[in-house]
Amino acid sequence: MAFTTLILLLTSVEFAAPASARTDSTSIQNNCANLTTGLIRPTRSLICNPNELPIGIGPITAGVTRPKKMDSFLENRIKLAQEMGALEGYRLNITSGWRSLEYQQMLFDRAIVSNGSIEEASKWVLPPQFSNHPWGLAVDINYKQGKPEAAAWLEAIGYQFGLCRRYKNEWWHFEPLVAPGQVCPMLEDYPVVN
Repeated sequence: MAFTTLILLLTSVEFAAPASARTDSTSIQNNCANLTTGLIRPTRSLICNPNELPIGIGPITAGVTRPKKMDSFLENRIKLAQEMGALEGYRLNITSGWRSLEYQQMLFDRAIVSNGSIEEASKWVLPPQFSNHPWGLAVDINYKQGKPEAAAWLEAIGYQFGLCRRYKNEWWHFEPLVAPGQVCPMLEDYPVVN
C-alpha cells in the first residue's frame, strides 16, 4: 500500500490532533516516528524505540545561541520524509540546510549583485540575522539537483512530519513551522526582512 494512502487511512487515528491538543498532553514530551511505516506516536519519554526517530511535539523554534548544525528534530523529520518519499518513488535531497552566518552573508551579498538591490535580493536570500538557515531551522530540498516533483510531494504531505513549504517563490524551501500533523500556514509570497 502506498505511503500516502496508508497515512490517509490512518489520519483519523494517528494525526487526529497534535500532541499539544490531546487529552493529558501535558505529559507528552516527544513524538516518535517509525521509519518503516511512518506512524507517529506520542510518548511521555524523550527516548524512542530503535526503529523510530524522535521528531518533537511542536513547531521547532530558535534557541538562545546559534547552533553549528541543523536542529536534530528537523534532521529527523527530514529523514522520515526521505524514507516515506522513497516508498512513493520520490528522492528528497537536502541541497542546503544549516549555514554559518558568514556563508549566509556571502549568499545575500551575491543575491544583491544578481538582483540589483537589497530589496529584490531579500526576496530570494535573507540577510543572516533574518534567515532560519543559520539557526538550523530551514532546508532546501532538491534545489538545482533532483526534481521539483519530490518537493511538491513534500509540500502536500510534509505537514504530517511537521514540515512546511514557507514561500510561494521558493518551491524548495521548508521549515518546521508546525507540530507533526498540524496544518501548515498559508504560503508567504516571499521572504521579508522584518
